[in-house]
Amino acid sequence: MKRLFLSLLALLPLVGHAGELRGVRLAPLDDGTRVILDLSAPTAAKVFSLSNPDRLVVDLPATRLSGDLTAPDGTVLRGIRSGPQAGGALRVVLDLATPVRWEQASLPAAGPYGPRLLLDLRGTHRGAAPPIAARPSTSAPPAAPPGKAVLRSQAADAVTIVIDAGHGGHDPGAIGPNKLREKDITLAVARELAAQINAQRGMRAVLTRSDDRFLELRERTAVAHKHKADLFISIHADAVAKGTARGSSVYALSENGASSEFARLLAARENAAGMPPGLATAGQDRMLRSVLLDLSQNATIESSLRLAERLLDRLADVNKLHRSDVQQAGFMVLKSPQVPSVLVETAFISTPEEARKLADPAFRRRLASALVAGVRDYLQTEPRLRQALANAEAGHTPALRRRDGGG
Repeated sequence: MKRLFLSLLALLPLVGHAGELRGVRLAPLDDGTRVILDLSAPTAAKVFSLSNPDRLVVDLPATRLSGDLTAPDGTVLRGIRSGPQAGGALRVVLDLATPVRWEQASLPAAGPYGPRLLLDLRGTHRGAAPPIAARPSTSAPPAAPPGKAVLRSQAADAVTIVIDAGHGGHDPGAIGPNKLREKDITLAVARELAAQINAQRGMRAVLTRSDDRFLELRERTAVAHKHKADLFISIHADAVAKGTARGSSVYALSENGASSEFARLLAARENAAGMPPGLATAGQDRMLRSVLLDLSQNATIESSLRLAERLLDRLADVNKLHRSDVQQAGFMVLKSPQVPSVLVETAFISTPEEARKLADPAFRRRLASALVAGVRDYLQTEPRLRQALANAEAGHTPALRRRDGGG
């Protein structure tokens, strides 16, 4: 009877619909699955879980389905289905293979994408985790458990972006108020950025580290070479010994000296931190010197500067800029030949106000969204990458669609 009612309801004229669900996509997380609902307009989604059997239900007011539902990913999802509800709402049901903890967040329209609803499914415990934006913001999240460093989107020929979480292992980086460690913040930002990149069609993210481990500078650049990266973004959190400096910065490589004394000192500190214990004071390591290959470095630096400018423009929307122009310094981690590379100083972890921002998942999510938008801006200015992105997006094939209604 219920199925009959829903079938008849679907035949009624579609009145009062403010928006559309244009599709549902999946992106892997290190410890779960991200479900992305592509919308045409913002909507006050209601999400709740049901048991026996386990389901996660998403009610979208004044919305109709116009796109495709993706196939389950074989992990926590057994199926995805949808059906119209009374009053013009649309219900999407995620059939679960196991109980999960779930988090929800919304992303505004950006570039070619409309608003998106994100659902992160993790673990095997019943009940919902607090919404992403409502998590406590007084401390950094724990380091990610060991896992695969590569997160892939649907298209095999997607534009590849390597994301480097600075520091790690025995190297905590800068220490902020309440013992906030740079290595934890950079990992949290890198993982959020990777998840958002993988939610984009035609793009994929590769993490240099997905857990709390130490990597030499050469190992970080080697990840870019191994995966034939199109872009390399290194994530850091700035610090000063005195004062209360604020703002985000973006750096590109300079072979002819730093663009400021501050940039020179910062590069010297980061380069020393990226060496194995005992090596920082033993002179420049031969292996690190080997990355200074004499290829078409000037062209790569020019591309890096263009990428840095696009990122800086977008970061200005979410945080004060420490410097309004792109900085240049001799960061060894940026010396990947033929791979445009930038280093993003997200904020000053040494300043209490900015440390609180960095510890806030909502701020990190906005930060990652700005970086994704900046990357897309850059891709549209580079003919080869713009075409690669278009090819990868065109090669995306929507999967299973089900219109079974109800929960």
